[in-house]
Amino acid sequence: MNTKPRLSPDAAARRHRTHVIVAMTLYLVTLLICTKLLKATPPGALQITLALVPTLPVIWVMGSLYRFLMQADELQRRVHLEALAVAAGITAFFSLTYGFLEQFAGFPHIAAWWTFVLIDLVWGAYGCVLWCRYK
Repeated sequence: MNTKPRLSPDAAARRHRTHVIVAMTLYLVTLLICTKLLKATPPGALQITLALVPTLPVIWVMGSLYRFLMQADELQRRVHLEALAVAAGITAFFSLTYGFLEQFAGFPHIAAWWTFVLIDLVWGAYGCVLWCRYK
């Protein structure tokens, strides 16, 4: 039995926003420090560990997002999940299409981490479109 009081949707959104700001600040700090350290680190386990450290704050953001969606009202949940579904589809299509262009047409390689950026940008943009539609 869950005895914790449920947060209001506004309080849940504020908490999520705070978690994201703190986590992304931590992400930037760890990214800058690890990037600097990686230049002087020989290949091996330490280099792999340093390369993965900046992903830890991203896990925090994902957990915060999950908690936010579990506390959100039906409209908030619908908007975010619909926007995420559209973002995933567009990102998958772009990744597949550009992968073919890289493989068969000699286009330059794009690092895989850009898919994270693309999915977030499309998610945010389509979320704004949906919120405008529902207001």
